[in-house]
Amino acid sequence: MICCRRQDTLISEHPIVTDKVSSESEEMESSDEPTSLQSICHLHASELFPKHTHFECEDETLTIPFTPLSGESVVALGRTTEGVLALSNYRLYLQLSQTCYNIPLGLIEQLEVKEIFYLHIGCKDARSLSCAFTTNEHCLEWFKRLHKVTYPRKSIEDIFAFAYYAWSVEEGKDYPRLGKDNSSYITTFNSEVERLKFNLHGTWRISQINKDYRMCPSYPPQLLVPACISDKILEFVAKFRSSRRIPAIVWRHVNNGAVIARSSQPEVGWLGWRSSEDEDLLKALADACSYDKGESTMVDSPITYSDAGDDAITPSAAKKVLIVDARSYTTAVANRARGGGCECPEYYPSCDIQFMNLPNIHSIRKSFHAVRQLCASEADQPNWLSLLEGTRWLQHMSGLLRAAVTVASAIERDGRPVLVHCSDGWDRTPQIVALAQILLDPYYRTMEGFQVLVEREWLDFGHKFADRCGQTIGCDDPNERCPVFLQWLDCVHQLILQFQCSFQMSPAYLVKLAQHTYSQLFGTFLCNTRQERLQLRIRERTYSVWRFLNSAAFVNHLYSPLKNQVLWPSCNVRDLVLWSEVYLGSMESSLGMRDDKQRVAMIDIEGGESEEPQGQMTKTRSYGDLMHAPDHAAYLHRRRSDPSISIENDSPANPSVDSSTDTLIPNNDSVVPAVNGEKEVPQTNPSRDIVSPWIETGTTGRAVCSSCNRNHNEGSDVSDTSAPLISRTPSSICPASPTHQDVMLDNPDWLDDVDGLPVICCDVQMRVQQIIVEHKLKEEALRKELHTTRLALIKQVCNHNADTDRIDDIGSLPDSVGSAGEHGESLPSDMSWEAVEELGPAPTLWVPDHAVTRCMGCNTEFWLGRRKHHCRYAFRAAEDAVDAKFFAANGRKCCGKIFCADCSENSTPLPSEQLYNPVRVCSDCYARLHHHHTNTCQCSNARHQNAKVESETTNPTEMAVVPVTCQRPKKLPPTTTKDTCCDNLLQAVHQKAQPSVAAATAN
Repeated sequence: MICCRRQDTLISEHPIVTDKVSSESEEMESSDEPTSLQSICHLHASELFPKHTHFECEDETLTIPFTPLSGESVVALGRTTEGVLALSNYRLYLQLSQTCYNIPLGLIEQLEVKEIFYLHIGCKDARSLSCAFTTNEHCLEWFKRLHKVTYPRKSIEDIFAFAYYAWSVEEGKDYPRLGKDNSSYITTFNSEVERLKFNLHGTWRISQINKDYRMCPSYPPQLLVPACISDKILEFVAKFRSSRRIPAIVWRHVNNGAVIARSSQPEVGWLGWRSSEDEDLLKALADACSYDKGESTMVDSPITYSDAGDDAITPSAAKKVLIVDARSYTTAVANRARGGGCECPEYYPSCDIQFMNLPNIHSIRKSFHAVRQLCASEADQPNWLSLLEGTRWLQHMSGLLRAAVTVASAIERDGRPVLVHCSDGWDRTPQIVALAQILLDPYYRTMEGFQVLVEREWLDFGHKFADRCGQTIGCDDPNERCPVFLQWLDCVHQLILQFQCSFQMSPAYLVKLAQHTYSQLFGTFLCNTRQERLQLRIRERTYSVWRFLNSAAFVNHLYSPLKNQVLWPSCNVRDLVLWSEVYLGSMESSLGMRDDKQRVAMIDIEGGESEEPQGQMTKTRSYGDLMHAPDHAAYLHRRRSDPSISIENDSPANPSVDSSTDTLIPNNDSVVPAVNGEKEVPQTNPSRDIVSPWIETGTTGRAVCSSCNRNHNEGSDVSDTSAPLISRTPSSICPASPTHQDVMLDNPDWLDDVDGLPVICCDVQMRVQQIIVEHKLKEEALRKELHTTRLALIKQVCNHNADTDRIDDIGSLPDSVGSAGEHGESLPSDMSWEAVEELGPAPTLWVPDHAVTRCMGCNTEFWLGRRKHHCRYAFRAAEDAVDAKFFAANGRKCCGKIFCADCSENSTPLPSEQLYNPVRVCSDCYARLHHHHTNTCQCSNARHQNAKVESETTNPTEMAVVPVTCQRPKKLPPTTTKDTCCDNLLQAVHQKAQPSVAAATAN
């Protein structure tokens, strides 16, 4: 159940009705029985935002090519000449043979029928597409459908963000990446004042003059001004500034005390009006910065007395305020005809004025339309760069960056306070101010700080998002549209490209933010002012885009935070690039149109008979590779023939976590969570799309493999420390073509479950993410080995150099195979041994310790924490044909080699080697012994071939030799710990001889 906000909206327009409703609400709370007003205000989402139960389907064989979101309903479904076209109340989905387009309705700006059969669609992010139909009537029909759903809404609740929130709450979908904006404006404002170290005890003060939005409806409720400026003076200043937007401080340099302020143009007019209150405010701004110098206090500066009186003191070197006017001088003077203008230098002796020559919104809109037209043209035009230069889009961004650098230079190098304004103060002013703060303050380059910056400079200070983005209610003025915020995001994108290690958010973060500025899926950018959003209760009834973007998927893993680092970007046009991930729509066009050379081969763990692609396939490093891999190593290469990759399910044992890091590829039965973490996709065909399971581990944005924490499934030989595979989902940053094009087009899993748009991935970020996971695996393995070694050393010291917990870990066997020492069982005397004829010199079957520095199984380098272990099984080919056949099939002639603990973790008795207690063997030998234990036991010498056992006769001086036949069963269990057959036989013979010995003793 949710509250009906439409009733609240209608009631708020009539104050008299509001009082009546308030009194009725108080009566409701005191009454136990529900009233008629309660029954009206509590409605289901299905009643408040009903879905379309029936939609127009042109072909009954068609199915919806995507999974609808909560509250989304399909309006029409039909065919074009090349694919399928689906229209819902949220998006337009066009699926072609080799690509697809997924466009929210809020992004559609232009609809035009061209060449009779073609419907051209232009988007607000410069993308464009054309749909071809078989007949002109069919084309016009779809034109009317799109025009109807993109027409300006009659009510704010008709925007999809409200239905999406209501249906998600009612359906109980709890997405971790979805949530309302619960941050408090007062808390955020006070924390920023404290972080920037504003002195509120004499220099600055927080004015509450706009707490009811009466002074300026487009300003926030709290404003920072000099302490000597009263609210009465601010009221006079508001009358002199356009749209009552007075100079307000938004940022302060902690070290030198210089501040950044913003406002609108002064209303000078043709008559040259002036305001003494406005002049006093700017002078007080310079004086306050001179008094409050931050870390360099007034103790370090000389003090002089003014002429006003003996008690008045001022700093000797008060620096002038730099007024940065975003317009050209000609434009500023021309605005005097409309009542505007600029500050007159004669009236502001404490200020300097500098003009930035930035174009207005009409020039920016014209330039952006030229960019969209260029992006819709053919890509193989030889003069494409010349045409791009003709749009002047890069030139406009260059000028904007230069203006931001000018402000940053005045603050950082000159220590001067800066006032920025344009005409109205809500378009070019937030662009310059926000960019300058990003250059000066590293905090705003983090995900948290970037959110604070956008909310303050763009949302709280009244950028007209509804007018500029074409999301107005009732009517729409095309002349008010302009991609001002998108242009600013493009400038931030240029900064990220130039300083890739200085931003915590990745380029994918900006791409998603640009999409959802227009998508109308979130309520963050609805309405023009903060006052309107509060009146319409946008925050209570919609989701916030910041919660969605606060994800590990958008973290820049190259980020290296440096305190007090100021960015000085290159503003030349040659250093700027076109934002192709947004303007060219590369995420749609990359699904099937990319070159084979650009494709990154996926890891095929299915095997199969398919041909291997050219070049070597990238592998995920196993633990053995990580132990000796250099820091600068690039991708190692591994094919399915690598012996450390195991995909069989009949493994005899499940290795432990610390000894199973060699297997880093999941088997076919594993379940890999999707990128958004909401659903698990069974990997029935691992050679297709495999999604990388990354989970966030903390506020630093680091990521680790989620498979490291999942429980080990019974019957599976996949290690718990398996490294994930790199996802090959389509990308709008660094898009990757799928191995099978039809798989990506038919399977909607590449769409994000939260916003229904393509999942944005970057190959660079994913590679860095994989390196982080590999490093963590290596670090964890070393930590476990070090812990095991420490425990072994402690136990050895405590037991006075006694054996460790594993009796065969004290080292390799002696050079002689027959001398088993403490660990082999032999008779106490040599009387029972028969002489055997040696056919020739015995070959050396054991590899010496000093001859090996790496494991002969996984090639891991030995060190103090990784010891050497011999495989005790060393057969002679002439004695065991089965062994010879087994090892010949596996490419080995004999064992006795040296392995690490992970490759020789199994133990079994070896009677043929005189080892009757379980001893260490390698994995191959253990598998051979386990699968071939049905062989007939070959008893060695006197104990296993009709052994002759000596027994005492009645005469103690005479010895009787009694032949005894071995009764060992043919199928000896591999877990037998002793040679019970021969031991029991010898015991029985000795018991028979005991009476004779006793009689001889009695005599």
